[in-house]
Amino acid sequence: MLRITFMTTAVLLTLSGCARIADNRINPFNWFGNSQSAPVAAQTGELRPLTPPGARTQIIDGRALVQSVTDLDVDRSPTGAIVRATGVAPTQGYFNAQLVSSGVSNGVLTLQFRAQVPAGFQAEGTARSRQIDAAYVIDAADLSGIRSVRVEAAGNARSAAR
Repeated sequence: MLRITFMTTAVLLTLSGCARIADNRINPFNWFGNSQSAPVAAQTGELRPLTPPGARTQIIDGRALVQSVTDLDVDRSPTGAIVRATGVAPTQGYFNAQLVSSGVSNGVLTLQFRAQVPAGFQAEGTARSRQIDAAYVIDAADLSGIRSVRVEAAGNARSAAR
């Protein structure tokens, strides 16, 4: 009797693993959903300081926007969320990549995908060799007012919404 109960339980657990909840809204892995490509506004030549207005020391961010954003994921974490973006730089050698916040407007967090331009010779190479990744952490307190995340590059933007 114990053997039959064990076998029945094992079969039921195996079959329940086949259940398709990947597209279900209760699945925490698709909490923000898939990212979508979005148009990007024309960029001004103005460099924004990295510190808030009124700070004693202001550092100007001289990094350029990457060429395009190819992938965007927003994953839940115990302290809020982690935004991960993959972009393609114009040439090989870009480094010091970062998603820089432009602020939150109407529930949309806008991040700019910036990276340092390499000095000297720059080879174009394949798109795979020019790929660069960056991440941004959103605190749980800030996340309550955010409904969508938008990552901007020089040529395009991607967004993910709840």
